[in-house]
Amino acid sequence: MVFTADISNSCITLAAFDSKGRMLFRSDISSDRSRTEDEYFFLMKSIFSAYGVDPSAAEGAVISSVVPPLSNVFGSAAERLLGCKPLFVGPGVKTGLDIKIDHHSQLGSDLVANTVAAMAAYSKPFIIIDMDTATTFTAVNAKGELCGVIILPGIRVSLDALSANAAELPYISLYPPKALLGTNTIDSMNSGIIYGTACMIDGLIDRLFEEFQRVDINIIATGALAECIIPYCKHKIIHAPNLILDGLYMIYKRNQKKHKQI
Repeated sequence: MVFTADISNSCITLAAFDSKGRMLFRSDISSDRSRTEDEYFFLMKSIFSAYGVDPSAAEGAVISSVVPPLSNVFGSAAERLLGCKPLFVGPGVKTGLDIKIDHHSQLGSDLVANTVAAMAAYSKPFIIIDMDTATTFTAVNAKGELCGVIILPGIRVSLDALSANAAELPYISLYPPKALLGTNTIDSMNSGIIYGTACMIDGLIDRLFEEFQRVDINIIATGALAECIIPYCKHKIIHAPNLILDGLYMIYKRNQKKHKQI
């Protein structure tokens, strides 16, 4: 069994894969920087127990983290629980990607794992849209080169910033819009963020079609908020909710000779 974890700013997604690469479970917990190593240890232990998976059966673990303050705390808790030192995705880790950006170290480990999985599952060229704390577009051209990234504020970040800076606009939950035109404040805000984000995504996809000078590009969406937005986009978009977890598992397998048991 291989344990994978994606530490993002909004949540930590945990998963375990069997020897054939089949996912045994997936679980999401909040990214809480105030939690101690013990708290993460017992939280993960209870999750493994709930899914009937023995953590001592782990042959290894791999973690993607874009939250440095959580990396050591969570990594140490995972090491205690699993009995093996986790592999953190970062410089020196074998991914098989041909990265054509200015500074490789600036490419988030989440985007790396997403791209590794997409390379194995979809034909090139493709665009990966990851909708989380930030919304990112990662582009891979027909040659298989990761040629660039677009980063913009995430859906929740944008909506909460609006509520924080407009005294009469409340904090709201996201739900399927009742109509394009809202007839009250909450429905109007919800329609605005969902349809507005969908239009932004469609518009950037059109710009990317122009950039690549072709329209036969696979568009793949992942991230916690992707399922809220995709139904309202006009372009055909493939929803791949487990993309980063699949990518982490593949990265572990490519680096298992470097992986050391303790």
